[in-house]
Amino acid sequence: MVYAGRTYTFPGTQAEVRAHYRTAAVRDEWIPDPEASPGDQYFTKEGMALSIVFLTAEDLKQDGHGSRPDLTHGAGYSVSVDSYVNGGAETGL
Repeated sequence: MVYAGRTYTFPGTQAEVRAHYRTAAVRDEWIPDPEASPGDQYFTKEGMALSIVFLTAEDLKQDGHGSRPDLTHGAGYSVSVDSYVNGGAETGL
């Protein structure tokens, strides 16, 4: 499995973040996951999964970020993409 993720802060609202990523993902042919819980954003495309997850101060502390980024204003969130190499089959070198 290959994974890439990044944590961001945005001075606006979670609704603005959701709208931005929903528009961008659909424009890039990502398919919304119909089984995602309300408020969660999960998309799939060609064996890859894209997720946008909103963070709390507790989440950041558990991940070793301490109090950074500052979540007292705006939205803190993580964007990640993961994919299985060779459809999940073990690779040989």
